[in-house]
Amino acid sequence: MSIASTRTPTEIMITYLDEVGAKMRYHLIDEIAHEDMVDEANQAFGGPQGRAGLVAHVKGFHKNIADRDAQVHQIIGDEDKVMAHWSFTGRHTGPWLGRAPTGKMISANVFSFFALNDGLISRYRLWMCAEMDEVVIFDSANPPRS
Repeated sequence: MSIASTRTPTEIMITYLDEVGAKMRYHLIDEIAHEDMVDEANQAFGGPQGRAGLVAHVKGFHKNIADRDAQVHQIIGDEDKVMAHWSFTGRHTGPWLGRAPTGKMISANVFSFFALNDGLISRYRLWMCAEMDEVVIFDSANPPRS
């Protein structure tokens, strides 16, 4: 059973982007997400359910995109939802978004959306426009059909 977070929605997003995403402090997901949370992007690619899915999502990003540099541009939220616009550059070193690794530098603009329940993430949705060998749009609410 999860205990409600004492972090504000903005602090939860900052924890996710800066601590988990940038510093690979995966254990913090236990503090900011419900055990049975839904990560739409992870599910679109057949990953595990719940918090384990969010951990797999972030680990996959780290594994497949090397030399990452990310910037947070804006965070907006209220008591039950929060959105962040952020961007990154990195080297495409592993399979990602259904594409084979190229070893080339890529960049993307990302919008991350958290639905919160009792101050913890209950659902994660993202929209991304990635500049790879081609422009790739990914919307976890409408994932590609395989």
